[in-house]
Amino acid sequence: ALGPPHLAHAAFAQQLGQAPGAEAVAGLRSLDSGPGQRARQVTLSGPAVEAAKPGERFGAWCLAELLGEGGMGQVWRAERADGLYQGEAAIKLLREDVAGTGLAQRFARERALLGRLAHPGIARLLDAGEKDGRAFLVLEYVAGKTLSEHVRGGRGLSERVALLVAVASAVEYAHAQLIVHRDLKPSNVMVDEQGQPKLLDFGIAGLLDDSGRQSDNALTQITGRRLTPAYAAPEQITGGVIGVAADIFSLGVMLHEIATGQLPFGRRGISRTQLEHEVVHGQAKRISQSLGEHVESTASLEQGPGQPPDAQRAAGDLEAVIAKALRREPAERYASVGALIDDLQRWLTQRPVSVRREDWRHRMNLWARRNAAVAIGGSLVFATLSLGLGVSLWQRGQAQAAARQAEQVTGYFAELIAAASPDQNGGRQPTVVELLDRKREEVQTRFNDEPEVKDRVLATLAKTYHSLQRFDVAAPLAEQRLALARQAFGDDDQRTDEAAIMLAANHTAVASAQPVIELLAPVLPRWDRRYGPLSEQAYPLHLQLMSAYARLGRFTEAEQEFAVARLANDAINAGDAFDRAGIASHESILFVQQGRLAEAQAVLAATRPFWGKTEPERLRAALVLERNYAFVHWKRAGESAAAATARSDDLIRRWDAMARPGNHASTLMRQQLAIYLQQLGEFDAALSQLGRAQADTEAAGADDAVTGKLRRIQLLEARALAAGGASAAAVRAARQALDELDGAPLIGDVRRAEGLLMLGRVALAPGAGDAGQALAREIDTRMDALHDVLSQAGNPSSRIALFKGRRAGTPQAWLAATRVRVAYFDALPEAQGLPEWTARLQHACALRAAGEPWEQALARAEQTRPSQLAALTLAAHPLTRVPAALPAGLPADCDWRF
Repeated sequence: ALGPPHLAHAAFAQQLGQAPGAEAVAGLRSLDSGPGQRARQVTLSGPAVEAAKPGERFGAWCLAELLGEGGMGQVWRAERADGLYQGEAAIKLLREDVAGTGLAQRFARERALLGRLAHPGIARLLDAGEKDGRAFLVLEYVAGKTLSEHVRGGRGLSERVALLVAVASAVEYAHAQLIVHRDLKPSNVMVDEQGQPKLLDFGIAGLLDDSGRQSDNALTQITGRRLTPAYAAPEQITGGVIGVAADIFSLGVMLHEIATGQLPFGRRGISRTQLEHEVVHGQAKRISQSLGEHVESTASLEQGPGQPPDAQRAAGDLEAVIAKALRREPAERYASVGALIDDLQRWLTQRPVSVRREDWRHRMNLWARRNAAVAIGGSLVFATLSLGLGVSLWQRGQAQAAARQAEQVTGYFAELIAAASPDQNGGRQPTVVELLDRKREEVQTRFNDEPEVKDRVLATLAKTYHSLQRFDVAAPLAEQRLALARQAFGDDDQRTDEAAIMLAANHTAVASAQPVIELLAPVLPRWDRRYGPLSEQAYPLHLQLMSAYARLGRFTEAEQEFAVARLANDAINAGDAFDRAGIASHESILFVQQGRLAEAQAVLAATRPFWGKTEPERLRAALVLERNYAFVHWKRAGESAAAATARSDDLIRRWDAMARPGNHASTLMRQQLAIYLQQLGEFDAALSQLGRAQADTEAAGADDAVTGKLRRIQLLEARALAAGGASAAAVRAARQALDELDGAPLIGDVRRAEGLLMLGRVALAPGAGDAGQALAREIDTRMDALHDVLSQAGNPSSRIALFKGRRAGTPQAWLAATRVRVAYFDALPEAQGLPEWTARLQHACALRAAGEPWEQALARAEQTRPSQLAALTLAAHPLTRVPAALPAGLPADCDWRF
């Protein structure tokens, strides 16, 4: 038996074979810890396999302690051994003679699949690989107890149900990623030392079932069907199609068991064949029946969760919820795990569940089928009684209509998961985006007479594409939803406001400010009245508006929104210092736009104690704080090119470990580093970073049509800067990029100006010739269209002035443009690092070229030169030659690359 502390992967070990510490026996056994399973002797052919030993390396991990072993292999506790960071993991080793041909390839595919599962309720797959022909999986190592062990000590029914809700939330998340567990049971749920449940083995059952229906599959010969009959759905036992409904059934079994201490089908200790027969042909026990059952033995009690002290509370609504989840026919169960969660949360908050009346009707139908003759006469009485019930049930019918709408929506997306089978895709596993694209096309012709259902379908699609960072698809879906809501519900309806908020979120994600203001400014007063200005619902809206106003230079309005947001943050996150600190990123946006760089760096530096947070639910937020600090640090020319690159590499390594290479955060890191390197005159290094960002993004299939367009434009500019000019091919590429930018309406205001300015740099580069001048004229025209919206945004508007002055080609036009740029910096409260030094040098060169006094301007420029500039690069910065060379004359812009 396991001794304390109980280990998360002891359950794994039990499934593989004997418990940790037990002696190996001749003839390996496959033993599942679930009820109804029996040890089976198996004969394995093939060469003997050398046993793994403590200290052996598997990838970056070193085996430390054997947790368990059996017919399928071993589970070890392992420690990180590459020095990157300290950590523990559970490594599952498959026997060489069990693995068989092709399993390594399936592991590689499963690794990519499970890499999407980043949820605090799921024990993550950290790595997978093969060593000397032996496949291995590296999983998150969790200290804790199994679900049954955790609740066995007299925990009440509400606490037990709340734990199941948390488990179900993890299952729901995975279903949204098109992954079905297929082996849910208490021994696959560990409750950690903080009382948070973690779901184990996610996706592994799917992997092992990949070929499990084929009788000649080695895994099937050894382990049989990969399921635990006591918790398996009927269709799993009979070999039917397995989808989300199977997981819902298993959750229903777990609910019944933690509510009563007993299984809904059969009992512990009976044979597998008996148990399978009960699940397939029998009826689930009612709560009262299970509560009245006698506990067979002490061993039976120790296997289960025990009965809660207030188990009688399960009668009624909770019993109806469990019965719905345990329907024999998959189509009769909850349409999704989300619908099951909704009812469980209603029960926890003492609200009526959606299925109470349905459960009564279902039981009547079952009784009628068993007692047909009696039912014929009884139906007359029932019809009379129904007339009197009609009025009292009208309001309840409205609630049920909403529930039916929810089931239609979840059923629609259940179709998506069902379509993920390779059998329906020519033997190929379709990607998430491919499946979503099919449903996106279908929705145009479905639910046209049901606006409430279509609203929810469009919302789910838009939210999913947004989470995949496919803003080019998410935004049009959100626009369609908003148009539908306005037509069907009216401008002041809450659903219309929700649609506007969703569309604004897509514009916020790509930093287009004006659409956010146009969408949220009318909504926010209604939201404040509905929920309160300091509410969790209004808080993100105030932050989005603050950021949008700040980017457009509308600082009074930005400060007003931030003042409310700060109060809301203090109220919402009063008891959590980490969550409260998260507002620093938003405050730094305001400070940066106002030119208050020192204050921006200070508020972010104050969050340094939180940067090391590694809890899954906090890791992303901690990395954002650390990343934003780096961005501001670079704006102040705070570290050398080498140090900045090292910092970026470290952050990217941690982002990639959490998400995947090519993720949005990692590519943004390289893009911002490239800008800093260009400011330092390190043009080749900047090009290298952008090339890597583009390659990683393409390899990950994440090259979307919004941020991807801007990244490719930035790469075009970087190539011209590194080459010292633009070839005819570069100008043609810039011409094509401009056309693509025209076709991307989601790229607005400030971001559009940035894209135009980068293309303008290529168009006016040495060697661009007449084609470049023609392109520059078109760019100029498009910049004019941004004049009004950017009128208060000093940074982009003064940079546009520089482009126009350079394009005009006369000393006086260039001098006027540099004056606009310098005036912008004069109005700021502190020096702005390398960009200000560059602008002031350009102004001095422009004065010299126009025949006007320039000495004072040069002296002012030198005052703003970063004091440690000489230490920031290996070679001297190209602009450091300006003071000595200017008296003899320099180009009017000093150096076109800046």
